[in-house]
Amino acid sequence: MSSNNNIENQDEDLTGQAPHLSKVNNSSPFKANEDYFESFTTKLQNEIDDYEEIKTEAPTLATISKYNPFEVPKDYFEYFPTIIQQRVINTKQTTSVIEWLLLLIKPRFAVPFLATIFIASAGINFMNNNAEVPQIEIAEEMTTEEQLYNIDEGTIIETLYASEDNESDNTSSDESSIQNYLMDNNIDESNLNNQL
Repeated sequence: MSSNNNIENQDEDLTGQAPHLSKVNNSSPFKANEDYFESFTTKLQNEIDDYEEIKTEAPTLATISKYNPFEVPKDYFEYFPTIIQQRVINTKQTTSVIEWLLLLIKPRFAVPFLATIFIASAGINFMNNNAEVPQIEIAEEMTTEEQLYNIDEGTIIETLYASEDNESDNTSSDESSIQNYLMDNNIDESNLNNQL
């Protein structure tokens, strides 16, 4: 009597601890059909009859020995990983320069490669064009004195002496050219002074 109570208590404990497990059917899933043993002999006799029929109709087929052709060699799985590793190492080849060039010719590689080169060259060209403009603006913004700081004093002095010589030559030639112009066009000097 106490064993029945003990079993009932265990069932209640299972219901509380594992509610899904307690709902599973307690029947055995490995059952033979009720007529299995009664029909077994007839099924076996049918198999034997079929074999005998094959023997008479196809004697060559019946003489073929029954063995498993798919056998694994002894210790196969012990050295199998090393075989695979060796095959992987053997198939790995170094690619040559010619193979890289042939790879670049293929459209799926050539199009992105050419697009990258085009974008890079356009970007470099754009940067170079924009880089020149600020240099010119900086030079224009610098005053004459700031520009002269970067030039050697000896060069400035030589340039000034040369420009004074040129100015004296230019002023005399400029005056003569003005006089020639006025004379060629019959312009009176007094009218010119009145207009100024």
